[in-house]
Amino acid sequence: MTSSPTDPVPSTLLHLADGLRQAADQLGLPRLGAQVVQETTRRLTESRLRVLVLGEIKQGKSTLINALLGEALLPTGVTPTTGAVVQLVRGDALERRLEGPGGSEVLEPTRFAELARGKSPIEGSLIVTTPSEQLPPELELIDTPGINDILRLRTLISRGELPRGDALLLVLDATQVLKRTELAFLRDALIAVGGLGDSGATLLLALNRVDLIPEAERPAVLSHIQAQLASMIPGPLEIFQTDARTAGKDPAKDTLGVREVLRLRERLKQLAGQTRTLSPPRARTYLLRSADLLAHHAATLARALRLEHAAVRAELTAVQKAFIEQRLDVEQQRTTIATQRTEIVTRTREHLANFRGELEDAILKQLDRPDLRITAELLPTASQDALMHFVYGEAERLRLALEGLTREVLHTCGEQAQRRLAAAMLSLGLRGPVIHLRPPSVFVEAGTLAVGIAGTAVMYFGNIVTGLVMTVAAPLATMVLRERSVREVRTAARASVPSALATAFGDLESALVRAVDDHVATLEEILVLAHGQLGDQLQSLLQRVVDLDEHAALPSASPPGAAPASEPAPQPVSSVSEARKTAAAELRALEPRLADLRAQIAAVPIAPEQAR
Repeated sequence: MTSSPTDPVPSTLLHLADGLRQAADQLGLPRLGAQVVQETTRRLTESRLRVLVLGEIKQGKSTLINALLGEALLPTGVTPTTGAVVQLVRGDALERRLEGPGGSEVLEPTRFAELARGKSPIEGSLIVTTPSEQLPPELELIDTPGINDILRLRTLISRGELPRGDALLLVLDATQVLKRTELAFLRDALIAVGGLGDSGATLLLALNRVDLIPEAERPAVLSHIQAQLASMIPGPLEIFQTDARTAGKDPAKDTLGVREVLRLRERLKQLAGQTRTLSPPRARTYLLRSADLLAHHAATLARALRLEHAAVRAELTAVQKAFIEQRLDVEQQRTTIATQRTEIVTRTREHLANFRGELEDAILKQLDRPDLRITAELLPTASQDALMHFVYGEAERLRLALEGLTREVLHTCGEQAQRRLAAAMLSLGLRGPVIHLRPPSVFVEAGTLAVGIAGTAVMYFGNIVTGLVMTVAAPLATMVLRERSVREVRTAARASVPSALATAFGDLESALVRAVDDHVATLEEILVLAHGQLGDQLQSLLQRVVDLDEHAALPSASPPGAAPASEPAPQPVSSVSEARKTAAAELRALEPRLADLRAQIAAVPIAPEQAR
């Protein structure tokens, strides 16, 4: 089944995918750009959905796939048997092959089993084609390495497949279901596919080895799963209580586990029948995630272009060492992010509380000054200026803290911290505490003037004693009325200042914590979206800046006929070289284009039935 690229939605998405490819090429990431076009074409032109079979080692993933297809296509055993990603697709004949940079190589079963077990390194993809009618042409099944394999490379490969998935089949062990690592991995998977709502993604849970659980205990296990995932996954869960081993050996046996394997098989076929409706939202979501990833990389390149050459060199070396030599430990990075996020937010709240107390004390002391008119005129402005000065200082401290966290996780960083904080401050509006003081002197003097005029009039036109009393009483009235009004104003101000500060600092705390959380979410998103290629991508970005510098530092060519110098002196490397200026100008034009592409992708209309 194929979709016509002339249909409005698919053709629009393919056009936008090409726009992202051009942006990736401009950033120096052609591999990422080619992958964006390839994945979008697979979904829209070839109309094939990719089902990722995920789970920890020894959960029976390969055994379940064999049972679903009705034939033993993948190696199984008592030791971990999947060390590489294996793609299973419908074909005219059974064939196992390696698709690599050098072309396609057909593999004998023993050689395939060796590569699939991860016993030999490979470059490329392992592909199995099968004529089995149990695998619809519209579906691809992807067997992945165990997510808790002690070999980090296997985990890295498995996680790198996540953004390319359309349906997730998470295989759980009924005897020890939903461990911490499984929950963390599931969260990553949902981030990578863009969630379950209108993204078109599907999540299926296979509770395998259910035959090892007494029948009376199975409802409790199901309730435990639903309770654990209630906050992560809205809506009902699709859980299949499978017994893959028995289904593979005796598919006609009438047990719950075997029946559930057959039901899961039919559910996959149902997904295949929904390819036309599921592919557009899946393609749109994938393009949105790709646009976000390119924006992250553009921010990294923008910062690198402003660094001195030695600093870029140092970060390039750190990236190479961390990602290329040591490989990335995602769980350790997760722990680092969570721990430092807590520390950063705690320090921010402490700084806010301390400054709020100091500001409140200063304001209340100012209210005791004798000249309340001057206090009333200057205090609100002075309070706002003090708060804004603190905000700028705190934002800079947060920026440095978040950049430090980013560098610890990615060994380089971009401008995300600065931009997140700028966005938070923009939404806050940088308003200080609203403190209104009503100077009392106008009302006091107006009342005094009225008393004085009345007394004078009485003296001229009538009762002299009464007039004299009223005239003499005017200065006394001034003192009494002023003191009474001042007390009222001070009392009202003392009551309003704490609440005004509480509102202002509450808004400020929310804005700063939101900026921190947005930045943390960005880091986690980068780890998930580009995990398999993250080291290569960051290395390419930094290497591009190094190449610009070294090209600019080459000695100029000697004029014709001139004797070559014995040791030509290279030009000094500068962070403001013409090559860097040109690259920065191109990047400034690229970033709004990326934002516009993302907006266009988000605006592509998807029918409600397509998003389900």
